[in-house]
Amino acid sequence: MYKRKLTASSFVRKSKLIIGLDLTSDMVGKDGPAVQAEKERLERETLSIVSQTAEHAVAFKINRHLVLPMGLFEGIPRIIDAIHDAGITAIADIKLNDIGNTNKVIAKYYFDAGFDAIIVNPLVGMEGGLSSVFEMATLRKRGIITLCYMSHPGAREGYGLYVSPDGKQKSEPFYRYFARVARKWDTDGVIVGATHPEKITEIREILGTEIPIISPGVGAQGGSARIAIDAGADFVIVARSIVQAEDPAAAAAAFAAEIR
Repeated sequence: MYKRKLTASSFVRKSKLIIGLDLTSDMVGKDGPAVQAEKERLERETLSIVSQTAEHAVAFKINRHLVLPMGLFEGIPRIIDAIHDAGITAIADIKLNDIGNTNKVIAKYYFDAGFDAIIVNPLVGMEGGLSSVFEMATLRKRGIITLCYMSHPGAREGYGLYVSPDGKQKSEPFYRYFARVARKWDTDGVIVGATHPEKITEIREILGTEIPIISPGVGAQGGSARIAIDAGADFVIVARSIVQAEDPAAAAAAFAAEIR
């Protein structure tokens, strides 16, 4: 299972750091050659960051910052190949959130592109929602990570809402329900923002040691890597504070050392 790969990578590399490759590009108003040149620049910079920081990471996370401008079957496979060559894995941060047939097609595209795991939204449920994705991940030995409580301030407006799933049980916040669902589904991890360490601790009590907690929101969003780990997170995701640093390698080394 994918969570075992993360754990093994963490043990070997003595790190709990996942690096988010959130590089950006502006192609508005550019013509064909200029667009191609911008794609090539983005790929060069991304590959450079992977090369500089891989020794400090247990995985890299790629979201639509890169997929949209570089192309899922154009530049992205070369980025994933470089990540795999470094001996680690690539997570697709797509927050999959649709009906089952659409989810299945989207997941297949991302797995075919080489991703080792994808992030999905448990809100759509299993039956007719994520069941086909979990089946595909099992067959292809890929990972599924579910959202539990996101890192932005507005997360409370959704993940903090109270719900009674069957109308009979005592109501509870969505994030507690999603944590219990993650155990039921045996996911490869849950996303809980580092900006909410009290939620990390609360969710850890529900999950026990069976499901890893992965915490984004470190650095630019104000979350602390050390506080997140102390609160119960297994891994932290750092993106802008590394990819936008003057020295990405030094920044990655500093974050890895902080949570070692």
